[in-house]
Amino acid sequence: MIELDTKNLTYAQQMLANAPKQVRLAAVSAINRTVTKMRTQTSKTIRENYVVKAADIKSTLKIRRASSTRMHGVIASRGRPLLLTAFRVRANKRGPVKVQVKKQTGAKPVPGMFLGTSRRGYTGAMHRRQPARYPLRVPYGPSVPQMFGSRDVIGELTPTAEATLNERFLHEVEYRFGKLK
Repeated sequence: MIELDTKNLTYAQQMLANAPKQVRLAAVSAINRTVTKMRTQTSKTIRENYVVKAADIKSTLKIRRASSTRMHGVIASRGRPLLLTAFRVRANKRGPVKVQVKKQTGAKPVPGMFLGTSRRGYTGAMHRRQPARYPLRVPYGPSVPQMFGSRDVIGELTPTAEATLNERFLHEVEYRFGKLK
């Protein structure tokens, strides 16, 4: 949870003592601007840690904006695990198919995996667990909510969100104070 600095809040109350409703509106504007910026930053941070496309991330991220009655904003991610082909999959003519999910690790070979087309029309990576031909399994990687909730991503986003919120709040207060003159 990201919170507003108390020094900034007392400063805003002193500046806008004649218009106390403006402090609340400044906070709402700052929260909404921060939530929008953090959605973009979330996508960038996930892509710094994982080998995944921005479109796959952004399609699962939803924001809930603040209002004058609800003084909080939310960034939520909801979705299923991504197909392994959403990450980096390399297939050579010889040897196993190699998959890379995280950027910090290299591509790792997955025995029993191959690229092909199924009877139902799916084209991509498939995995054979047993020595028997069937059943084939379509492999999945982590979901976007799992990537979003990882310590690396959250640890990187939290300080940025707090700094942005406090900066935007001060900006909104000064803007509203300038309009009152």
